[in-house]
Amino acid sequence: MINNHHYRHNTATCFFFNKNIKIGILGGSFDPPHVGHIHISLIALKRLKLDKIWWLVTPQNRLKKNNIKNTFQNRLQKAREFTKNTKKITVLDIEYKNKLSSSYKTMRFIKNKTQKTKFVWIMGSDNLENFHQWLKPKLISKIFPIAVIERPSYSYRVLNSIGASILGKRLKNLNKNSFNNNSSSWVFVKDKLDNTSSTKIRDNSLKLIYEN
Repeated sequence: MINNHHYRHNTATCFFFNKNIKIGILGGSFDPPHVGHIHISLIALKRLKLDKIWWLVTPQNRLKKNNIKNTFQNRLQKAREFTKNTKKITVLDIEYKNKLSSSYKTMRFIKNKTQKTKFVWIMGSDNLENFHQWLKPKLISKIFPIAVIERPSYSYRVLNSIGASILGKRLKNLNKNSFNNNSSSWVFVKDKLDNTSSTKIRDNSLKLIYEN
């Protein structure tokens, strides 16, 4: 009997080489995964008319002070368990298995795997404020079109950030031409808000540990 949950998260089967479909990619440490990640994913699926969402769990985030490499397998497993009832979300360990250390390298790797599948890089608007600190942000914005999903407290003010200026001219929507050029293509998606964050969840967990 095939374990559909395992099959859905199998890296060997994740690339749809001959399918003309649209996939959203949400990268992050997922430390821990939470409803905010699900919220962003569901908005992207609906508003961008995507077929699937890939969560790419990163071994280490260079912008975070803590070394989280040793928690990778635990974070990966938690993300897979957390999304087991959400069929359109697939959790992958592409960066870990292929020793990819930055987003632009990951995007290049994925793009070279297929010519037909269309990809959109998804990020919460909170990430736009530090986007200029990512490695080669100008290159990132040219590999895949980017959808920035609104997060609480990071609404239209981030549209005037350095990160937004790096992305260039903002589009009203992503159309088929957005996937076929080397110029920056990005949209800002405003929808219902969810203020859950991994940082708050970790801080609250530590607080409970220290209090008990």
